[in-house]
Amino acid sequence: MKKLKDKIPYLLTALCAVIYVSLVFNNNLWLDEAFSASIIRCGFKEMMIRTANDTLPPFYNLSAWCFTRIFGYSSVTLKLFSVLPMVLLMLISSHFLTKGFSVCTSGVYIMLITAMPYMLEHGVEIRMYSWALFFASASAIFAVCMIKDMAHAEIWLIICTVLGAYTHQYTLITEVYVWLMLLVYCIRHKTVIRWIKYAVLCIVLYIPCAVLTLFQMSRAVTYFSATGASLGALLSSLRYPFVTHYTAVSAMLLFTAAALFAASVMMREYTAAFYMIIYVCIAVISFFIMAVTGSSFFSSRYLMPAIGIMWLGAAVAAGEAARRTGQYGGDERKARLIRYMIYGFGAAVMLIPLVICYTKQYREEYVDDTAFEEFIASTGEDDGYAIYEDFPEIQVCLEYYAPWLRAYAPDKLDGVSGSKYVFISSSANTDEAAVLKGYSDNEKNFEVTYLGNYVFDRYSFKAYTLH
Repeated sequence: MKKLKDKIPYLLTALCAVIYVSLVFNNNLWLDEAFSASIIRCGFKEMMIRTANDTLPPFYNLSAWCFTRIFGYSSVTLKLFSVLPMVLLMLISSHFLTKGFSVCTSGVYIMLITAMPYMLEHGVEIRMYSWALFFASASAIFAVCMIKDMAHAEIWLIICTVLGAYTHQYTLITEVYVWLMLLVYCIRHKTVIRWIKYAVLCIVLYIPCAVLTLFQMSRAVTYFSATGASLGALLSSLRYPFVTHYTAVSAMLLFTAAALFAASVMMREYTAAFYMIIYVCIAVISFFIMAVTGSSFFSSRYLMPAIGIMWLGAAVAAGEAARRTGQYGGDERKARLIRYMIYGFGAAVMLIPLVICYTKQYREEYVDDTAFEEFIASTGEDDGYAIYEDFPEIQVCLEYYAPWLRAYAPDKLDGVSGSKYVFISSSANTDEAAVLKGYSDNEKNFEVTYLGNYVFDRYSFKAYTLH
């Protein structure tokens, strides 16, 4: 019976993996995804040059490049590459959390990293956030395993720490908190030398990435759509892990997380409590630095590594609470009723957000972009376009969808030898009539023909051709 029970996390892993994979079979990409996918499509040398000129560490682009050279380049392959770390994290949880804590802790965590807000979104997104969450959360798991003297935990902790640092700067920041927790433990148990040896090894292995990061930051001019330092933005970031866009459900998640944090403190599960507030510390410090320096560099999605650890702390607290409830003495009927109520509420906390988040993400992934794809397929290498949008979002996406198409300034379209297109974003603050009149009334006297309104991912635009 115990062996069958121990397999429950693996069964949940298989189920949750199917949920993730069901969202990858589409070609709908937004700005950041198109940017990453365009870099990964390049030859190795150009990919490395563009990676060095970016503001992020190299792990994701390099590993995704290798992955697509083995399994083929496509949006589906790239989305599967983002799903891979989520499944790996579930498998690590199935083994190590079951061994170090309980089946309940492992199962709860697997469900949380599937059902909670933004997990499915970032888990299939062609970006580095699922890998960042994986390395940070795996580091937190192996740190606990190291505390529990589980074999080889320190090796996996060092590997995940270093690779996480090579994935995103905020993964490194998150992992620093995990290592600080370990330092406190080592000080209490007089094993600081051991901690220093492992920490120094991590630092030495990170030096090449640190040099690259300094080079990147010296060349960085600004961050696209970065969050400014304001109280409203800070509160928005603190709410980020719980936002389902259904107020009652979001409040339920926030209340549950707060209750589990309080329970972990009362049960003296201080590791769980510490893990649950790391994301708060990082958000507050980030906004404080921006306010002091007057800079703007933060986005709520950077919290994903810390959010993965937050839900790990919640799972540990929930598992310990379930264990203690199971040991409740006195009236057995009363004890059973309390357990059923807790389990029922826990199931609701995980299943309701799962349905909401999956439905939302499915609709976003499977936008009907047939007309857009057909239009892109009809264009040729000699064609060019002028685009009107407030920010170069659709233009960057077109570098992925149609790398042969070239963008021109509006007054340079007459130099295009092939078809000439004008694109007007539906969200652009542009006088469409005035734009079109400018083409038909100029000295070239173009004939403007409406082609259609095309949609992909979160974007839509009207397309016109000039004759």
